[in-house]
Amino acid sequence: MEQEKQAMTLMQRIKHGWAEFRRTNVRAQTHYAVFRTTQNLKTKSGLVKQYQQRFKSGWETWLGIGTGLTGLLMLLNPDGVWRWQFLLVIVGVLFAPLLADLLKAIKRVFTEYPGKQLIGQVITLEQPIVDGVGTIRLDNLEWQLAGSDCPAGTQAKVVAINDRTLHITPLSQAT
Repeated sequence: MEQEKQAMTLMQRIKHGWAEFRRTNVRAQTHYAVFRTTQNLKTKSGLVKQYQQRFKSGWETWLGIGTGLTGLLMLLNPDGVWRWQFLLVIVGVLFAPLLADLLKAIKRVFTEYPGKQLIGQVITLEQPIVDGVGTIRLDNLEWQLAGSDCPAGTQAKVVAINDRTLHITPLSQAT
């Protein structure tokens, strides 16, 4: 088999690749992808519906952002932009909700940290805490524990998080 592949000319390899490509039924896969996308867009929680609701709820804000961006562009290049200012305002208004969502997602990445939802939860220790250090498995993640020494089975409350360490205070001792 290896010798046959090596003996094939470039043209034969291209023909063979084209035949493999035609056998995969790309047309059906493309139609299915387009169908799935349009069905998602038609649902209530689809992207278009979300955009429409967001745009309608704060159109004044988006108008301000669009005109502000256009004003900034005119400030930077007054000779070249003035003819396009109306179009730039419309484009700015239409893209402002998307830009705001993008900035919110970027901000969320930098402000949220793993384990934030654990603060305030009461947990039951599976292993004892010895010399102020222990471990526990929560939500399929291994966490380091810091707090006063406690035996296994103790109820404890998560009061803080630092990197991958949960700081806890015991609520009751196991019997």
